[in-house]
Amino acid sequence: MYLNLPYTKVYVKQSFLQGSSNFILTKDSNMLEAYLVGVRATNYQPPLFEVFIPKYNACYDKVMQNAIFKDAESPDKKIDLQYVAWWDCISSNLEGYKKHMLTNCFVSMVNKLGINLSGDYLFTLDFMPPRDPSAIHESESIYWAEHKQKNFFFDDDTGVLCCGPNNKIRWQHSSLATSNPERPPFKVFTPPEDFSHEGTMRLGDNDNFDYES
Repeated sequence: MYLNLPYTKVYVKQSFLQGSSNFILTKDSNMLEAYLVGVRATNYQPPLFEVFIPKYNACYDKVMQNAIFKDAESPDKKIDLQYVAWWDCISSNLEGYKKHMLTNCFVSMVNKLGINLSGDYLFTLDFMPPRDPSAIHESESIYWAEHKQKNFFFDDDTGVLCCGPNNKIRWQHSSLATSNPERPPFKVFTPPEDFSHEGTMRLGDNDNFDYES
C-alpha cells in the first residue's frame, strides 16, 4: 500500500499539519518547503502522501493531495478534494511509473466542478489486485470497465497537485498533437468472450522445440 515517488520539490500548507479541523482550504499564508517521499493507497479513500520537511528534518506521512502545491504561495481560492481528482483509490496495491513517450507533456483536464486544469505531466499511479492471490476482495482494478489510473500534474493556475484518469486527460504532445482535436468517441473496454491468445490447442503430446499447431 506504499510506493516511493520521484524526487519533487513541493510546498505544503502548514495549517494541514495542525490537524484536519485547522486545515485552511483557501489561502494559507504559511507554506512549508517539502519534498515528495512516497504515497499510501487504501481502498475507497484518497491517497495520502509522505513528504520530507527540511525546516523540521522530519517526515509527515499522511498529507492530503489538496494540501500540496508547487509554489510557496497558495491561491486565494477554495481547493478541496473534489477540486484535485475524480476518483479515490480502487485498490490498496499500486505501482508508479512515468509514461516516457509523454514525458513533460502539457496536459489538460476538466475537474468534477467543471473547472479547467492544466500543467505538465509528472508521473502515473496505477492500481493492481492484492498481492495475495487468495484474497477475496480483488477490487475494481481487475475489471477493465472500472480500472482507472491517476496521471499527476501541477495545475498552472493554482499550483495544486492534481490527477486525472485517462478518459479525462488530454495530452498535448509537442510533435504529434493536432491543433483542433475532436472529442474521443471511445466506448468503455469490455473483454469479449474469447479474450485469450490461447484456446483449444494442446501441444503437450510432443517435445519439439519449434512446435506447430
